[in-house]
Amino acid sequence: MQQEPEKTDVTDDPPETGETDPVAAEPASDELPTLERQLADALAERDANHDRFLRSQAEFENYRKRMQREAAEERKFAPLPFVRDLLPVMDNLRRAADAARTADENSDLVQGIDLVLQQIEQTLASHGVTPIPAVGETFDPHLHEAMTQMPSAEHPPMTILQELERGYKLHDRVVRPGKVIVAQAPPS
Repeated sequence: MQQEPEKTDVTDDPPETGETDPVAAEPASDELPTLERQLADALAERDANHDRFLRSQAEFENYRKRMQREAAEERKFAPLPFVRDLLPVMDNLRRAADAARTADENSDLVQGIDLVLQQIEQTLASHGVTPIPAVGETFDPHLHEAMTQMPSAEHPPMTILQELERGYKLHDRVVRPGKVIVAQAPPS
């Protein structure tokens, strides 16, 4: 078996002197438009990515604020189901006090029921539940439910004459509209 002679790398390049050839360092003239186009594309992509980043950041901030607003709204109206359940109990207590007054029952009983009603209303008011004004007010379909109309020469039409069932609001939301009798113009 014969051994091949060792190959030596022989080039026609001049020996290195430590200096670079200025012509070789510059890109060829046909490469310049390609490099400029690549740079412009890269800059456009950078700007598009930055714009997407800013939009995503703004969307997240809006989402965070909306979630905070919804959570505050949820806390604000959390007692709504309880209040709806309690209102018929208050109506029955009020009816019991009215019945006791008309039957000339023990005035201590009537006073006791009235005190309990006052205490419940104060407690509800401390949590943002307030009665909706009715008698003497102008009828508002957002706050009142007209059960019937009654001719009246003394009151202008659409004035509430009588409250059959008291309405309540929780902050700015109607829990239950007041059931009322509304004045209408007397027949001519």
